Amino acid sequence: MDKINIKELLESLFGDMFLFHPEFLVEYGELIEKSGEEKKITDLLVKRLLAIKELGHPDDGLRWLEHLKSYDNMYSLHINTNTQNYRLLFSKSSNKKYFLHMFYERSGKKKSSYESHVPIAMSRRDNN
Repeated sequence: MDKINIKELLESLFGDMFLFHPEFLVEYGELIEKSGEEKKITDLLVKRLLAIKELGHPDDGLRWLEHLKSYDNMYSLHINTNTQNYRLLFSKSSNKKYFLHMFYERSGKKKSSYESHVPIAMSRRDNN
């Protein structure tokens, strides 16, 4: 599934409730292509976005959604498969969520830190 197809899929399901930075779509396409689990990851993303849509503004209570309180209005949506862990960083304003950056999270001692990824997301948000 290429970045254009994922963009069309998400727009058809959610309209402009969820917005996606062009670089986010590139990252999404590149990361899931390497995973070999494109359908599973996309199905999980759609399922989680549907849950957010139904619940409105779930700031906590969902184990796969994290409010990054140390950062200005930034959230992390987790997509975990049997072999991969992804983090999708987004910011929200009024009724819209703007997906800005996606990265692969490593586990164990060399676990990825949000410190190197949140500035990318914030820069994309602030310069759009």
